Amino acid sequence: MPALVLVLGLQLLCAAHVIRTGRPCQWLFIILALPLAGCLAYFLLEILPDLSHSRAARQAVRDISAVIDPERELRERAERAAEADTVANRTALAEECLRLGRPTDAERLFESCLTGIHATDHTLMLGLAQARFALEDYAGACETLDRLRAAHTGLDCPEGHLLYARSKEQQGEVEQALIEYVALAGYHPGEEARCRLALLLQKTGRVAEARALFEQVVRTVERASKLYYRAERDWYEVARRNLAG
Repeated sequence: MPALVLVLGLQLLCAAHVIRTGRPCQWLFIILALPLAGCLAYFLLEILPDLSHSRAARQAVRDISAVIDPERELRERAERAAEADTVANRTALAEECLRLGRPTDAERLFESCLTGIHATDHTLMLGLAQARFALEDYAGACETLDRLRAAHTGLDCPEGHLLYARSKEQQGEVEQALIEYVALAGYHPGEEARCRLALLLQKTGRVAEARALFEQVVRTVERASKLYYRAERDWYEVARRNLAG
């Protein structure tokens, strides 16, 4: 019964909004014939666009669209790449493939972009390394990142550095991975690098060192702002679980 009352209330609110704002009368039939789906469609297509000046509203539209049609952005980027086969369009498509868990397509697209004046583009090289890591080609990821570092000696790329350390760990090169994680722990934003270092130390029997790092992560997050807590909550929970275990 409460659910029925809630649906009815939503219908009445949407219908009132249709009448008050002079929306097409067809919306009334849709809202009455399809209670939940009709109200949701009306909210997405008529109410949210009115809030387009709000950054939060625009993000909400994108988030809801991603849930309803997760491959919409992929199709749109593929269409743009087909219409204009530029490096920028292919890169955008590759990034979306990577985001949707299609690393094979992403690897192919990134490789196709790494030619001519873009042969050592650091964004493309990092994308290629990420695709290879997702494909469990850890040696290939390291090779790509080594080329990136050689081509951009002064580049500060914590994301690439972390990927390099993880690739070394996945290949069983524990000592090298520890060296990289120690270096990362000193400058990488957030708590992931410290947690990964602690987890690897714990795995190699250096329990006291690992525990000290986990305690540092917990203290840092608990003393930080709510924004930092939200951003680092997952790694905070990793640290807490390992301290409790």
